[in-house]
Amino acid sequence: MTEAIREQVLATLQNDWAAYVERFHHLSPEAQATFLAKQGYARLADLLAHVIAWWTDGSRAIENLLIDPAVGLQDYNVDAFNAQAVFSVRDLDEMAVSESFETMRQRMLKLVMNLPAVAFQNKRIVDRLQIEVIGHLSEHALPESKG
Repeated sequence: MTEAIREQVLATLQNDWAAYVERFHHLSPEAQATFLAKQGYARLADLLAHVIAWWTDGSRAIENLLIDPAVGLQDYNVDAFNAQAVFSVRDLDEMAVSESFETMRQRMLKLVMNLPAVAFQNKRIVDRLQIEVIGHLSEHALPESKG
């Protein structure tokens, strides 16, 4: 079970998230605008900032859980957290945010690859990985491009 979870998270990071920006750009401009509106973001950079912020927070939480499995985790005002993520990139263009997204994706890959097997026996760590990587992809699933 441990390796299955690790492999699922790694595959999602290596395949789905790695191609996310490119897949977005393969959508028509109308499909991009519709998708972003449904997601509640004005720009792809804002959506990526949201993902970056949660991955940053999630990786920090996982590292803390490795040190102390009983550590209390932060209680979130999700709307405020998301708004702060978007605000933090307000002056950055999509290229800069995409580069930050890729850097954070690589960090998440490294974190998951280097997690000890015992980490995957900790329900809180497994849940956080599944929420941040797999669940997040599902929440922000891109429509299929036509053409």
